[in-house]
Amino acid sequence: MSRTGSILAADFGNVHTRAVLLDVVEGVYRLVAQAETRTTADFPFGDVTVGLRRAVQQISDATGRRLLMASGEIITPEMADRSGVDIFMATASTGRPLRTVIVGLVPEISVASARRAAAGTYVEIVETLDLADRRTEEDRLNAIVASRPDLIFIAGGTEDGAREPVLELARVVRLAIMLLRSGNKPAVLYAGNSALKPVMQALFGGLTTLFIAPNVRPSLEREELEDAQLQLALAFDARQANRGGGYQTVAQMARLGVLPTAQSYSLIVDYLAQSRSANVLAVDVGSATSTLALALGRHTTTVIRTDIGVGHSAETLREHVGEAAIERWLPFAPRRNQIRHYTLNKTLRPPTLPETLPGVYLEHGLLRAGLQALVEAARPAWDDLTSGPSPLPQIDLIIAAGAALTQTGHPGWTALLLLDALQPTGVNLLRADPHGLTAALGALAHVNPEAVVQVLDSSSLERIGTVFNLSGLPSPGRTAMTVKVTTSDGELVRQEVAGGHIWVFPLPTGKTARVEITAARGLTIGGRSRLRLTVEGGAAGLIFDARGRPLPLAATVQGRAAQLPQWVAEITGQPLRPVEQTEVTEEEALAEAGREAPLPARSRRRRGRAETPPDEAAHRPARRGWLRRRPKAAPAAEADDLDSFEAEAKEDAFFSELDELRK
Repeated sequence: MSRTGSILAADFGNVHTRAVLLDVVEGVYRLVAQAETRTTADFPFGDVTVGLRRAVQQISDATGRRLLMASGEIITPEMADRSGVDIFMATASTGRPLRTVIVGLVPEISVASARRAAAGTYVEIVETLDLADRRTEEDRLNAIVASRPDLIFIAGGTEDGAREPVLELARVVRLAIMLLRSGNKPAVLYAGNSALKPVMQALFGGLTTLFIAPNVRPSLEREELEDAQLQLALAFDARQANRGGGYQTVAQMARLGVLPTAQSYSLIVDYLAQSRSANVLAVDVGSATSTLALALGRHTTTVIRTDIGVGHSAETLREHVGEAAIERWLPFAPRRNQIRHYTLNKTLRPPTLPETLPGVYLEHGLLRAGLQALVEAARPAWDDLTSGPSPLPQIDLIIAAGAALTQTGHPGWTALLLLDALQPTGVNLLRADPHGLTAALGALAHVNPEAVVQVLDSSSLERIGTVFNLSGLPSPGRTAMTVKVTTSDGELVRQEVAGGHIWVFPLPTGKTARVEITAARGLTIGGRSRLRLTVEGGAAGLIFDARGRPLPLAATVQGRAAQLPQWVAEITGQPLRPVEQTEVTEEEALAEAGREAPLPARSRRRRGRAETPPDEAAHRPARRGWLRRRPKAAPAAEADDLDSFEAEAKEDAFFSELDELRK
């Protein structure tokens, strides 16, 4: 492939629009500049090109290169005075997914391959047709029409294999498309027996938009998904362009139109796994959509969830995982409906950030729950490869993307969120992609793979650090691992790390160190009790996680109130910041129990307090630890006042009765 010059890439998220400029520096491609601004797809602009121009102008200001015409379009190709760029690429994760019907012959073969091909694009599979389907032709027609698809993906038949069964299903699809109104006709992607391509062109060519890709299952033993995934990306681009909001203008400027962001993660983790003989995981928890891509050798799994997000999808995430999954990460007892109110506010105002420490824990509790739900959704793809207490196979490289993970304010926070939610084992290299570089490189791989290789090899992804995870259940407070660190500068540090704690050695990016670890009896690091290796540092340094696997997260609020702030302080090096426990008042306790408070609405001072009716006290639910007995007031000057004496006696009786109910 011919070598190109400068490359500009933009990624449109639901909250942020990011742009990166790549160019040849000293003979190889490098990241030259990056910019970020708010996405302008919604009110008041309703046009993504507004945000794109802002981001590109930031790059122009930083580099001194003119990249935009007076009309706002990107200058291509690059001019003699170095204005403009040779290639402009665009990716997006905004909008609803493609509603897709999958049609194939055998559920375990062609249908399964079609599902895996679709996993790298923002699709929602709304219906499936195959030979095992016992429905009548009329019911099949109704199922397709009722599902209101944007795309129908037809697969099936190995090369020089079955023809008539595939044609039979294709005729049903054609009839269903004819029944749909002209403005709602879905596109068709055919990726089956290539001998039937002329027939498919005759069936669908004049009826709707037709995409054709090589067979996703050319033989029973072989699967080829890359070309079908590119055609799915083009189908995604076609629908994005029809949405309006400026996407059509972007698609006209971009080399391949607007491609799905998630597909980039699949391509990049696959390349990194193959080039480094490593297991690679990339996770991106966005505002509306989340993506997980895992490459284990030659097997790559991609999962996209449009109901997992910490902004636009915050409320759907809460409904999906349940409040208990979020509350288990909080070092305080949330008030009634506090979690729901938080997720509703995030859904209404996705870009908002927490302003208080409890708000930070709520945000990160939602993020941890979302990451764990993402792992659970992907787990069936690697269940047979996982052993031991970790929900993941052994991972060598973990890449964090998206603002929720990369803009936490401290690299230690990012590392802690990944370690808590993913619970990896062994030794892991953590990297972050705060500039959306992965999205750009994945799109660029279709036109200039050489640039992708060179940029990745230049360590453009930020290094968070290297983590050593202890497996097993260490005794709290007792030495779980003994560490010896020898830096390249000759510094020697020895440290005993107690069970249940994290120790960080501040080794910056670019520096290396020789690490020797001895785990305590019954504990291992990646299956070994002793470890010696040379590693490079990062923004968070070398992290020694002696908390154990599975993670011993406390089941009580009091336990988490001691654990979580301590872990944050240990991994960030910041002062310990305990979270104040919010008292639950009597009225809130009764409201949660669905009862009204028996006390009058007027002031509850000593002289105005009414005695609790006996029948109310007898039926009030006992809630241990929620109500504390109020200390007696100091004796008043008129101590012999009969009214004062009776009021104090009633108050004593009231709290004594509450104490009895608590027991």
